[in-house]
Amino acid sequence: MMRIVFMGSPDDVVAPLRHLHDHGPKVGLELIAVISQPARPVGRGGKLQDPPVASFAKDLGVPCLQPDSARAPEFLEAFRELRPDVVVTAAYGQILSDEFLKIPRIGTINIHPSRIPQYRGATPVPASLLDGLKTTAVTILFTVKKLDAGNIILQQEFAIEATETAGALTKRLFEASGAMLMEALVMLAKSPEFQGVPQDDAKATFCKKIEKDMGFINWNADAVTVFNRFRAFEPWPGSWTAHGGRRIAVTDMALLSVNQQSASNPGQFLFDKPSKSLIVTCAKGAIAIRRLKPAGGKDMDAPSFWNGLKDKTDLTFHMISPESQ
Repeated sequence: MMRIVFMGSPDDVVAPLRHLHDHGPKVGLELIAVISQPARPVGRGGKLQDPPVASFAKDLGVPCLQPDSARAPEFLEAFRELRPDVVVTAAYGQILSDEFLKIPRIGTINIHPSRIPQYRGATPVPASLLDGLKTTAVTILFTVKKLDAGNIILQQEFAIEATETAGALTKRLFEASGAMLMEALVMLAKSPEFQGVPQDDAKATFCKKIEKDMGFINWNADAVTVFNRFRAFEPWPGSWTAHGGRRIAVTDMALLSVNQQSASNPGQFLFDKPSKSLIVTCAKGAIAIRRLKPAGGKDMDAPSFWNGLKDKTDLTFHMISPESQ
């Protein structure tokens, strides 16, 4: 049996871990341990809560290590004692040291939701949506010290649905990665000397870090840009605008028109009864807002928001800046 350690943290990557646990033993793959981030305080009470991957592993009875630092000598010693053949990483959340990477007998591999060498870095799915891509990929590659620069083991292309958000696409890609992971691990079990296919570094692109203030909607942009940003920033940091001095989160929108030139100031809106949406003009085209959440209020549909407006003379959503928060 090939000894496998899985490293990950968020809920999305539970899917390949589950696939490995359920199907690995049938093809000679033994999940010997899981490594995840430490428990963190959550909510107003500050109760400690494990990351989803750690919680899942504990429910299965799989040994789980949760070091504050993957570079700590005591952790590296415990990791060495596991005698892993391969380590699988998926959104773990810490940079691995050279000392760590030397420990697995065959190597460390990573599940990355992009068409490597495109979108190296931590936010490949939002970056793909920001750029309006219609296809993406899942890549399984060797982990090296340089960010996402290791040789490619497997790569599979996936279409991006026209209305898919970052949250939905990330979940779907990691769900699909389970079968790919099994294929890659079986390949390494049969041919431990396999080195993969080198990347073309000249074609490498890198993700930008997503900041909280990127969710402010710029109605002076065209509708396609506004909609792609909404998709990219769902669920975090979300998208928001302002009306009547209140910050309003936009929780559901649709691309209404692309080519229509705006006849009024960007950000102006009206209520469209047939579609039960607020139609908002952009610099070019229009957006249909279907659900909103005013600051301090509950998430509501567009008709409820419209009916609750006391002043229907001010029908413009305003752009707000981080400094106003």
